[in-house]
Amino acid sequence: MPANPVAKVTASIIIVAWRLVDELQECLDALAASVDAPSHEVIVVLNGASAQTARIAEQHPTVTRVIRRSANIGFGAGCNLAATAATGEHLIFLNDDTRVDRRWLASIVAASTAHGGRCAIASLMLNYDGTLQEAGSRLLSHGGTLQWGAALSRAEAESEGLLRPREVDYGSAAALLVRRADFVRLGGFDPIFEPAYFEDVDLQLRLREIGVSVWFEPQAIVLHHSGRSTASDHWFRQFAANRSGYRFIERWAEVLSTAPAIDDPSHDTTFVEPREREAPPTSSGSVLHDDSPVKALEIARDYEEWLSTQLDQLHEFHFEISADPNAPTRRELIDRVSELTERLVDVEHRNLIGLTKMRIGALRNKWLLRRDSKPKALT
Repeated sequence: MPANPVAKVTASIIIVAWRLVDELQECLDALAASVDAPSHEVIVVLNGASAQTARIAEQHPTVTRVIRRSANIGFGAGCNLAATAATGEHLIFLNDDTRVDRRWLASIVAASTAHGGRCAIASLMLNYDGTLQEAGSRLLSHGGTLQWGAALSRAEAESEGLLRPREVDYGSAAALLVRRADFVRLGGFDPIFEPAYFEDVDLQLRLREIGVSVWFEPQAIVLHHSGRSTASDHWFRQFAANRSGYRFIERWAEVLSTAPAIDDPSHDTTFVEPREREAPPTSSGSVLHDDSPVKALEIARDYEEWLSTQLDQLHEFHFEISADPNAPTRRELIDRVSELTERLVDVEHRNLIGLTKMRIGALRNKWLLRRDSKPKALT
């Protein structure tokens, strides 16, 4: 049972909800079924949520507090807002499309204690078919990431030594524990990564700069519908990933240069030099509560510019493929892309250290635009 909202608790579980209904219900039901759980509170941020989503959050008995926002202010800003209301020693960020194991909460808090308290704890993320989604993650030198064990069975991951507590570069904020004092000291998730992506990786690198280690805990088990909460708007997701990715690489270029190779042992991590960190400045004076209209306008302006660039590129590509009578047909292009995709998936599933985050769309576009291939006529 959640604690009395006026009392301090061991853990504050923060869920940012937008439009998922059944998934949020399952998420809260799973939390309510926790066993041996430490004292905790459940804070749900209704991030421009639908009426159905709001009804579930407001009526579910495991929810301690509901914070309403009329508009979607983004994942990081929603978490920051909830953190200002939290009373727990630990903040635990949990996606609304997750379903936790009955002992997840007990395990993730116990892991923090076992590693000295001043650490962040990443969960074991599973797909709904029981295969691994992530057993901690590794940074790569070009700014990409590797999810340890992705697509492996638990038996395969165990045989590869991935299901043991160990330090990692970072873990997904879909189910991540951070000490509240450390989170507040750093100003929470940095709004430069709004509306989405890379805010959790950035946070954990900043934590490591101030001496906070990040540990993977295999007993903190979570099922995750990856991408469910952002699945509908492909263009906006790609824009957000590109925008945040460029900013992440620019900020952490020196650190990324020390990243291990993709096939180095799983206990190797990227070197992060200790330094004093302060909360980054924002328009409102506090990162933990920065949802100013200026930020929304900046994102909208950047999105408009990005879409214009994409449309220009599509127009140019259409002109090129219309001009060459010797190019392959649409059917040939589709078959070739499908073949490349199948080969990539096969390679990924054979890779015992997991999957690198790769955008099939980017791979496809590179192939289509290669000068020697000249894919220029769609019939």
